[in-house]
Amino acid sequence: MSSNTFGAALRHGHIATPASRAFFAWQEGKLNAGQLNQREAGKFFPATQSGLTDPVAPTDSPNALPPRDGEIASANQGDGRFLDEPGTHWKKHTVTANEIMKFVWTYTAPHATRRYNYFITREDWNPNLPLSRAQFESTPFFKAEFTEQPFWSHGATLRPTGPTTHEIQLPQRSGYHVLLAVWEVADTGNAFYQVIDLDFVGNGNDNGNGDTIPAAPASLHATEVTTSSVALAWNASATAGVSYRLYRNGNMIFNGSRLSFVDNGLMENTAYSYTISAVSATGKESAQSAAVIVTTKSSSTVVTPPTAPVRLHSMSVTADSASLMWGSSEGSNPIASYIIYREGDEIARVAASQLNYTDRGLRAETTYRYFVAAVDSQDLLSVPSNVLTVTTLANSSDDNGGNDDNGQYPAWRQGGSYTAGEIVSHNGKNWVCIQSHTAWAIDWAPGLAETLWYEAR
Repeated sequence: MSSNTFGAALRHGHIATPASRAFFAWQEGKLNAGQLNQREAGKFFPATQSGLTDPVAPTDSPNALPPRDGEIASANQGDGRFLDEPGTHWKKHTVTANEIMKFVWTYTAPHATRRYNYFITREDWNPNLPLSRAQFESTPFFKAEFTEQPFWSHGATLRPTGPTTHEIQLPQRSGYHVLLAVWEVADTGNAFYQVIDLDFVGNGNDNGNGDTIPAAPASLHATEVTTSSVALAWNASATAGVSYRLYRNGNMIFNGSRLSFVDNGLMENTAYSYTISAVSATGKESAQSAAVIVTTKSSSTVVTPPTAPVRLHSMSVTADSASLMWGSSEGSNPIASYIIYREGDEIARVAASQLNYTDRGLRAETTYRYFVAAVDSQDLLSVPSNVLTVTTLANSSDDNGGNDDNGQYPAWRQGGSYTAGEIVSHNGKNWVCIQSHTAWAIDWAPGLAETLWYEAR
């Protein structure tokens, strides 16, 4: 493996089981851990444009640019372009049609999650052509989705547990096919893309008729909690024609076809463990889902401050800036804003819906310490987040103080935020921004990202 496999660039997540194309590349040393976890591009595949809002949750961050055709496996990231090579040479998992298969996501920086979509190539796809939208079915064959909004008021509900497991019934296919799994987040415009190569063998003659054990439902979670009740919801099983059994502390409390249930008559300030299973028409029951622990509220009138923001981490660092991101806080009152501190001094406040901030105007080759705190609607302040230490990069010899050689326009920087119409210099040329974005990846640079920049004439 690469010498920097366990470097500081760990962030976000990937599918560990079954091994994705990127995971195999990581095992072979072709990607480091940061690159494995950051197969990241704009959400809402198979959409092709950016700036779209989520139809389920319009207050989510609009999407960034989704991956271009031919760059789906790399997610538009230049360090993984070899993942986009067409052909049948990729390592494959042997499966059968209608098989129940487990997909396990692991995270290094879990985001507020909106959904997971799973796509499969069309029956007549051509593996010798690049992966494109035309090669995949236009709709996912399986989806696990959360509908709570706005995301900043449902931090615990939308934050994925690590690992997250989906039991999915594979569609009817034969021969070599590609599965595309997409983890869409609510608090940024991006998603994480994982391509998995499958070899379908046998005839898969069950056709989902209930003769096999069904797939467990996905995304069991609490939608509302009071002093005496817990409202729960879950996604449908990938196996058609099933009913559901909901268990509290190992005892069945619901048996039916609905996708939600309210458990009443509970004790206040008490933790309860819930699991759910699917039951086929012939009475075969799936394995129970991972347990969800829910604690009912207390009738006490004591109001507590917000919890500390979690997982403060750096998205990118330049010679004069540091881009920060963190997980949301929770409390008795709605969160009003977040305060960003550098070296113990407040430097900015952002709205509750904004879980990121770019600190600019820093000194090159200098170490800075940051933490973040939350403020609720009653001005109650949380304890600080973890302390993040960041060291800025050295100025390049041709940086010229951040401007190009003629001093007219600032130099493009990875991690910088740019608005449509803004002009920057890069590699001796001037470039005009086509659409507003934050340049998380190096291959979003002018001259590489033709959908983001055009050369000024």
